[in-house]
Amino acid sequence: LAQVAPRRPGRGSGCDGPMNILGRQSGKLNSVVPVVSEDAVGPMTKVVPASSREDEGPGGAQTQARDKELPDENGGPRILASLAIFLACAVPHGLAVGAFSLMGHGMPLYIEVAHVELNLLGDLCAIVALLWLCASFIFDFHRKACSRIPCAGVLFGLIMLAAILKSSHYPWAVVLFTLGLTPAALLEIRVSFCPQVTRTLFYRAVCLSAMLTMLALVISWVYWTFTTDYTSTGAQWSAETQAQLIEDSRPLYDRMWSGGALDYYRDCSGTQAPPADEKLSTEIAGACALAKTVWFVIWVVPFVAIMFSFLIAAFSYLISRLDMDEDCKVVTILKWFICLTASLIMGVYISLYAAGVNVYLASAFLAFFACAMLTVVVYTYKEVSPDVLKQVSHQGIAKHLRNAYSSDWIRAIGIGSVNVMIPIIIVIDRLRQYVRRCRGIAGTEDVHTEHGRMLVGELAKWNWCSVLTKANILGELFFTLVLGGKLTFMLFSWLNVVLEKVQFGLVIVLVFIVGISMFLLPPVPGSAVYIFVGIVIGKQAQNSIGFWPGVVLGSFLGLAGKLAACVGQYCIGYFLGKNVQVQKTIGVDKVPTRAIEQILKQRGLRIGKVAILVGGPDWPTSVTCGILRLNIPQMLLGTLPVFLCSIAPQTLVGALLTLDTSSNADLWSTLQSAATGIAALAQAATSLIAAYEITKTIERDHQALAEPREEHKQVEELTQKQAAYKKAYDEVTKWETLHPWRKAVIGSSAVIQLVVGFVFAADFVLFEPICFRKFQITSDIHAPFVENGLEGNVLNIVKLPVGAVNIIFFAIAVLLHVIHSKDMARAAAARLREQLREPPAAESIAATETD
Repeated sequence: LAQVAPRRPGRGSGCDGPMNILGRQSGKLNSVVPVVSEDAVGPMTKVVPASSREDEGPGGAQTQARDKELPDENGGPRILASLAIFLACAVPHGLAVGAFSLMGHGMPLYIEVAHVELNLLGDLCAIVALLWLCASFIFDFHRKACSRIPCAGVLFGLIMLAAILKSSHYPWAVVLFTLGLTPAALLEIRVSFCPQVTRTLFYRAVCLSAMLTMLALVISWVYWTFTTDYTSTGAQWSAETQAQLIEDSRPLYDRMWSGGALDYYRDCSGTQAPPADEKLSTEIAGACALAKTVWFVIWVVPFVAIMFSFLIAAFSYLISRLDMDEDCKVVTILKWFICLTASLIMGVYISLYAAGVNVYLASAFLAFFACAMLTVVVYTYKEVSPDVLKQVSHQGIAKHLRNAYSSDWIRAIGIGSVNVMIPIIIVIDRLRQYVRRCRGIAGTEDVHTEHGRMLVGELAKWNWCSVLTKANILGELFFTLVLGGKLTFMLFSWLNVVLEKVQFGLVIVLVFIVGISMFLLPPVPGSAVYIFVGIVIGKQAQNSIGFWPGVVLGSFLGLAGKLAACVGQYCIGYFLGKNVQVQKTIGVDKVPTRAIEQILKQRGLRIGKVAILVGGPDWPTSVTCGILRLNIPQMLLGTLPVFLCSIAPQTLVGALLTLDTSSNADLWSTLQSAATGIAALAQAATSLIAAYEITKTIERDHQALAEPREEHKQVEELTQKQAAYKKAYDEVTKWETLHPWRKAVIGSSAVIQLVVGFVFAADFVLFEPICFRKFQITSDIHAPFVENGLEGNVLNIVKLPVGAVNIIFFAIAVLLHVIHSKDMARAAAARLREQLREPPAAESIAATETD
């Protein structure tokens, strides 16, 4: 399954370390390939430059020959490596199921740690773990093979202890961290013990190990579920199992609330009215939700472990299929970076509006997509260093990928993801270099290490004025989506109450008209409209045609509204497209936009066409179709699959919100969450496919797409006319020459935007929001706060004082951004006037040569 390299003593460490098979020569990767000498006892090594390698990855002639040249006595290490890979997959999953699930000791463990004192001790362990991580980095513990594993063991032990001690408040944390030990262990095995193994062999071994682990978990869970005597029917999810979980977790309810013991049937079942005091009611509701999450996590842990192992197996299988050399590797990584970024941004967009159905589910989605985006940004930056990026071809898809990856928009997204971590990393790197100089191993007098200097040097090349400006724009867009979502929920909630007394036939007509009107507003997503249709039609249908026929009717009504709105949005784009500046703004003469146009002009239900029309944001996608003047019937045909991906699941979710679920509330709640999750993941998946199809089209037809077109001649002329102003604007916004007070204005605006954005985002991850009150589409504006209402005043959606203060600071940030933009525009205009008064350089040179 895997082949390990011979080992030799580590450099200067005095302990055994893995053989380093990668060297750097003239900025290129070189491989040290083992060669078996006829008159030598052990294998020797030789350096193969990157220029002479046919392939560093799977399937290459060099790597295949190297695999065949390994001596037979490596069978022992081969088996050990395979066993290590299997244990890295099996042990964390087994630990998660055995320690934190109903199959093992989950319930007793969660009950024992549900104490305030242990929660504080968990905070202390987390702080110690953070300090240990910083110390390990500063003192280079991770560089030596003999200290890296013990150091990592201490770190993981501290984090695990902190997660266990705080598991009553963060039930998912300890489970996810335990499962996360698998990729961490696999990374250590890959780097330290199997660096010479080809990508195909290693990831095939991981895939097989993960599949075996998943199979063992499935068999164990199914067998235990149907044979255990936990209830009379086993441990299947049922009302009896739920009642037994509640009974077993009674000590948990006794300790979960600081104000006293809770009783599920009295305080948490919803059968009795909550306390009149808003603060007291909120605390009890939060404690009940937390306790319910704990026993539900205990039951569902085996399923989560199974899905996690499946994801590892699927990822490993895809990676093992990649067959690429070093240059192709960079292009492939950049391609997937763009695709994943587009998909994850769409996921964040969908998560903001899932809060209209289930705040906690929206929080989980937002946290997942945000963490995934951070992981993608960090991984790509680590894999694609600036030096390697320069070696990428300046032609074809590589050029566009490099430009997209190096664009200020991507940098602004990175700043929004890791902002505060950048100065922290720089400070820690300086401390690390100081310690190295004290130990006499620094090698240079630089205040930064080699990697730190590379990071600082790369950041110094950025045009921070442009990056911070775009970070402001992204912050303003995020605020618009958050506030627009709240306003949309309140409007639909009001309409839901108004339409209750209207006849069913008239309701259908009004809902259709309202849906089209809302679709024509840019901030309103289709998901909110579909949920609104499901709520109104589903509730009215229960008194006439029945619940399920109402769901079907609402789904087709949502589809009709979507198609009609597409035509309306198309008309908006058609008339806007007559303006040359609008055409230039969307880049009709650019290769990416032309690639989208080429895909959308395909007839029928091609996957790329469907992915763009279904996975893209509703308003921008249809308006762009109008600007490009595409065929309307073909556009509508490509939009039809949205019925299965988004409309039907979300209409069902809205209808379920109006159904009386008191007999089996948890089953219907699970169905709601599942339908919402399916819709969100389908939207993110279609966005990923759309981005992939666009990059594939650019790669295949770049030359044809880049040729000038007669219909875009006016756009090209406008671009040439504005080139002088753009050049002047770029000159006046250079960070090196920007006046300090101008730097302070745009810098202060960006910092405030980031802080405000994080406070707004905290509403999606905290049990109790701090900026906006919990308000869903099914809520009543006139209901009291304890029932998630607004007590008749829509302004009460903002919580005092944090929400109001945050909005004020956001307004200040926007004002500073506007001041900066106006100031830079005036400066650019002044610079352009100066350049026009100066004689062109060519004329000056010609005059000199004539003289």
